[in-house]
Amino acid sequence: MKIVYLGYDLLYPALEALYQEQCGVQTIFTFPTDNRYEFNREVIGFAEKHRIPWTAERITLTDIHTLINQGCDAIVSAGYIYRIPVDHTLPMVNIHPSLLPRGRGPWPMPVTILRNEAFSGVTIHKVESSFDTGDILLQEKFSVSPRENLETLMQKVYTRLPAMIRTLVSDFSHFYAHATPQGEGTYWPDPDDEGATVTPDMPGENIDRVLRAFYGYPCYLKREQDFREIVKGKFVTQLPEKEPAVSFRVDAGYIIVEQ
Repeated sequence: MKIVYLGYDLLYPALEALYQEQCGVQTIFTFPTDNRYEFNREVIGFAEKHRIPWTAERITLTDIHTLINQGCDAIVSAGYIYRIPVDHTLPMVNIHPSLLPRGRGPWPMPVTILRNEAFSGVTIHKVESSFDTGDILLQEKFSVSPRENLETLMQKVYTRLPAMIRTLVSDFSHFYAHATPQGEGTYWPDPDDEGATVTPDMPGENIDRVLRAFYGYPCYLKREQDFREIVKGKFVTQLPEKEPAVSFRVDAGYIIVEQ
């Protein structure tokens, strides 16, 4: 099966799994990242290691037509931020880290934690002109623990990707032809800075939820005198015996900064 891959490092295990399943990767489309919180190094490294052409330019309809003429069997997208021009003569699927049709949107994982969702999942669906609305080929559901953070949630996604990719490529035409319409769904907007900000007077459970939702990405502590960025923070009611290098006092306890 000859494919073109669209994405960056967030869902890099999907690219590895496709390669392990003997898919021929013709071209990789990625996009510029800050390489501080969002990365494309693994995807580009994979392309260069295997001598696969890659570009950070946005994919166009002209590119799609060229790929069709080159014998591409399918496009697989995983975390690609640009809208993909749809030509239904070329099968296109997207890997989305939520249990669609619930959780459409660019970054559903933090919202899953912020909303105290009991379940999430991974969905492979057809690409349509509207984001995350295409018919579903495959889906895996998993529980979200009360202490889940963004890092542990993504680990649950990663552990499911290889088996899902294996199933997908084992009979791609069948799954594509028998995909199930989503029906009505819910769209979760990209969380803004306000949603990622805690203040000293917030209840401890609210502070804890925000820190877990954005664990590994910037969230913010807003105090009267300053505004602090926190990348990996944890809320505790009491400091441990070995006092952490960086911590902040809040009304309900402390924020320990791990990074």
